[in-house]
Amino acid sequence: MEELLILVITGLGIGMSLMGVSTSIIFSPLIVWAYGSKLGNGIMIIPYFIADIYITYKYRKNFNVKDTLKLVPFAFLGMILAIFLIPYISEEIFSKILGILIIITNLLFFIKNYEEKFKKFASFFGFFGGLSSYLANISGPIFNIYFLSLNKNQRNFIGNRALFFTFLNFIKLFLYFFIYKNISIYTFSRSLITIPFLFLGIFSTGFFLKKISSETFSKIIVFLSLIIAIYLLI
Repeated sequence: MEELLILVITGLGIGMSLMGVSTSIIFSPLIVWAYGSKLGNGIMIIPYFIADIYITYKYRKNFNVKDTLKLVPFAFLGMILAIFLIPYISEEIFSKILGILIIITNLLFFIKNYEEKFKKFASFFGFFGGLSSYLANISGPIFNIYFLSLNKNQRNFIGNRALFFTFLNFIKLFLYFFIYKNISIYTFSRSLITIPFLFLGIFSTGFFLKKISSETFSKIIVFLSLIIAIYLLI
């Protein structure tokens, strides 16, 4: 029952996180505690990828392909570096580095019109986002700030984010299977349990987001990112 509860929470959290609400800080530590970092990431990648495809299709009229996909090559480089760093850097150390980066980008976001300049730093966001996605599976707050700088409209934000993560997790899927070797019948069977609950997370979050303005939505995303950054530094 304990394992089942963790997988249910993971499914709900993945669904909510793909709608822009940074819930990875809740379910990632739980699943890592239950299965370890390597198996935990192997369990999460399948439901992430399935949900990415669904949300990308649902919001297919709300993304900017050019601005979104230019992140992908840099994210790929970040993941390649992560493969070599895994034996030498702990998740704890990297999490603190990531926490500092998140705080800096969030504070800059509050400076009037500064967020417009973030569009010019696709290489930075892509590289550190890819690195953090592979090492610690907490890349959402980094990418959220970039996608908010592209468009603060809720649907456009979710669409851009979903399109990018579809490509990112497709690459991760292959890297996990062939290099990290953390996808197996065991992890896949656990992944299947999360899938119904991730759609529940998507639908419930989507219903809530319809009730708030784009401006309020942006503030919530930034606020949650700051909370995660503080948590990573503690």
